[in-house]
Amino acid sequence: MEMTNKWFPFGCQRDIDKEIRVFCFHFAGGSSAAFKHWTTPNLPVEFIPVELPGRGVRISEACMENFDDLIEQLMANLIKVLDYRRFHFFGHSMGAVIAFEAAYQLQDKFGILPEQLIVAGRHAPHHPDPSLFQSYMSDEALIAEIKRLDGTPKEILENREVMQFLLPMIRSDYKLHESYNYRGNKLNIPIIAHAGTDDPEADASLMQHWSEVTDGTFELQQFAGNHFFVQNLRDVYLVELINKVRQKELHAL
Repeated sequence: MEMTNKWFPFGCQRDIDKEIRVFCFHFAGGSSAAFKHWTTPNLPVEFIPVELPGRGVRISEACMENFDDLIEQLMANLIKVLDYRRFHFFGHSMGAVIAFEAAYQLQDKFGILPEQLIVAGRHAPHHPDPSLFQSYMSDEALIAEIKRLDGTPKEILENREVMQFLLPMIRSDYKLHESYNYRGNKLNIPIIAHAGTDDPEADASLMQHWSEVTDGTFELQQFAGNHFFVQNLRDVYLVELINKVRQKELHAL
């Protein structure tokens, strides 16, 4: 049965025959479309991208800038679509800390746990943000930050109308990210951390600290690339991600 929920625009429980599901949380300034090519039916797992307010099919909604409010609304919708099937969480950049807090809320309030949390390109939740850009800074500073991260095509950066549309959304995500307050939460599940070799704000030495926020096992893996190695490596990364999920499932049997 197909379930309609604006938080999961590409469908949830669509592939009822697939026993493994992975909920995916996107980076700041992105949308669920970042993972759309992962939702093809020929894959052995069901990837479910999460759509935050103010982007994608929810573009008419206001972006959320308070982290606690976002998690509260997310949990109210996430709990509705969980069933007997096992599930995993994946988060890239800002999405990593959203996935972490969502996993903790499920663990703390409902006694429900993902099989594992896979995080990419974001420092551990109990460490200070190494980014030099802050949401109060100018549009010029924000554009410089976007260029530095090197994940936006040149034709978009040079299109003034497109950038005028995107900048407020990206700035809202920075405000959302800055509003996050780590409260000592700790998971009881495995965490796998993926680091880009050329990502100065989330390299292997910084990603290693994710081991300190779980009582479960921890694994660190490096990938060639910058902050957007997840997108840039495309199918190479997707295959590795699927392998990690299936390895965990085999161990669970």
